[in-house]
Amino acid sequence: MDERNQEKDLVPRQESIFHSVSKIISSLKDEWEYSGEITPETSLFTDLDFESIDAVVLGSMIEEHFNRSFPFAEYLASVGEKEVRDIKVKDLVNFIHQNLENQTLEN
Repeated sequence: MDERNQEKDLVPRQESIFHSVSKIISSLKDEWEYSGEITPETSLFTDLDFESIDAVVLGSMIEEHFNRSFPFAEYLASVGEKEVRDIKVKDLVNFIHQNLENQTLEN
């Protein structure tokens, strides 16, 4: 196995990232009127009734969990430019996975 593949193996799989993100969201959802299960299709703003400050708090908790910085400001700005201004959990997981992969390859 070459060095690049070994580094890529250090990046958590998307299933693991989803599990971590859903646990973080669940720890926060006591403040919301949402009693459903967190799934990849759960929308942060529509289903969980997130406000922008909630997204900032979630981003901070994700950074703390993974012990890394992520470009959340840019990500949220790109979401604001879309026709549907919401984030599904699966999209957030993909964003985290892609950034963890990029950071691993850069090091």
